[in-house]
Amino acid sequence: MQPIYRRAALTLSLTVALAAAAQAQDLRISMYADITGLDPHDTSDNVSYSVQSGIFERLFQFDAHMKLQPWLATGYTSNDSATEFTLTLRKGVTFQDGTPFDADAVKANLDRLADQKKGLKRNSLYKMIETVTVLAPDRIKIQLNQSFGAFINTLAHPSAVMWSPAILKQYPDEAQLRLHPVGTGPFTFAEWQPGKAVKLVKNAHYWQAGWPKVDNVIFSPSPEDATRVAALRSGQVDAIWPLPSDLIATVQRDSKLAIQRDPSIYLYYMAINTQHKPLADVRVRQAINYALDRNLWLKVAFAGMGKPATSAMPEGVQFWQKQAMPDYRYAPDKAKALLKDAGYPNGLDLKLWVTNATASVRAAQVLKAQLATVGIRATVTPMDSGTRNAKLWGVKDPKQAEFDLYYGGWSTSTGDADWALRPLYATESWVPTSYNVSYFSNPEVDKAIAAGLATADPTRRGEAYAQAQTLLWQDAPVAFLGTPDNLVGKRSTLNGVSMLPDGNLLFNQATFN
Repeated sequence: MQPIYRRAALTLSLTVALAAAAQAQDLRISMYADITGLDPHDTSDNVSYSVQSGIFERLFQFDAHMKLQPWLATGYTSNDSATEFTLTLRKGVTFQDGTPFDADAVKANLDRLADQKKGLKRNSLYKMIETVTVLAPDRIKIQLNQSFGAFINTLAHPSAVMWSPAILKQYPDEAQLRLHPVGTGPFTFAEWQPGKAVKLVKNAHYWQAGWPKVDNVIFSPSPEDATRVAALRSGQVDAIWPLPSDLIATVQRDSKLAIQRDPSIYLYYMAINTQHKPLADVRVRQAINYALDRNLWLKVAFAGMGKPATSAMPEGVQFWQKQAMPDYRYAPDKAKALLKDAGYPNGLDLKLWVTNATASVRAAQVLKAQLATVGIRATVTPMDSGTRNAKLWGVKDPKQAEFDLYYGGWSTSTGDADWALRPLYATESWVPTSYNVSYFSNPEVDKAIAAGLATADPTRRGEAYAQAQTLLWQDAPVAFLGTPDNLVGKRSTLNGVSMLPDGNLLFNQATFN
């Protein structure tokens, strides 16, 4: 009888195991590129940040509307000059390896982020940190070397995550660390097959009871838009990120699928090289802005899903203010008059650079046609990202910058006006230091941006950034275009998967009906 019992027990165990396996819920997401690594401190792309967000958490994070909320920190205080911040930390949280989350862990991470000798991609974002002092297991004081009113928002940047300090010690070499991620998040890292898939598994000891609801998340890179959509329609994946606007109708026709649409804070623009004589004249730059039909650009580039620009930064960014003057409506006659006043009655010949992505080239062709109606003859030059990076961001001497116009975009990943304005428009941010590829400089704009950092008082910060936006709108260092909506294609039974306004993917609260 004994062999029969063992066989019955084995059969029962196998049945239970198969039932459990059948109930396990996988979330399969196809994304437009592969990750570059698994250390957020050394990351600069949204694909990697999005996957990492399942493993790691920050002291402060953003909700779906880009509003700041306490997370691993429960609150903070600061002095009036925004040079000292004291944080209270959440109790009862552990890292995925069992290491306690406490003030010592926070100090280890902030010290690493602030150490400019590390050579990590995001070290410069935290160069204002002078010292980090542990006051108690759940309290920490951060002293800055300058006034920085946007500091708490900076701590919510996707790179400002908390690593297990034990893992930081175990893998001091970045090449190894980036392959062994351990945080406090709802998922733990399982494997990464470069070019094929990244797999995360449910963290059974996650501090938020009841989450996550899915057992595994599998990310697969698929650069070709049509291939991602085909995988969604065939049931190979549950969501695709992002959904290209020119394939929206394909998804809409399928009753098993749905589109998650949310506003973004990704501002598209054409940078105007103010080092070139015609473009140094504000009348020419304003003429370019009057020459553009932003609604038509949105229609062609993003199926009309989004908003035309109404300021130098997107509406969803903290301290945004709508601008009225000048009124950059589509006004070709106004553009021609400004060009004539500037001494260019016969127009201009300009070089417009753009990446070779299909959507970008299509948008550039629309902009070219609109500029032509006012006499601006633009030659569009598409280029791969490597060539673009070298020729645009790698220039050491502004006088060597060859382009006149550059079509691109900027996501304010801290959600704060400082990161929307300073990298693109401050004199200190000229390429190659940061991203002011217009080589724009206005001392009054610099003064206003600095004033916004000199205090933690939101009223005073708002006043400073209102002044900066007014000046920038008038000076037109770029052609302000607009902010497209974020689109995710998904199965109609899937909920809780969307894009943050900054372009990063949210999936930690995914559920299936």
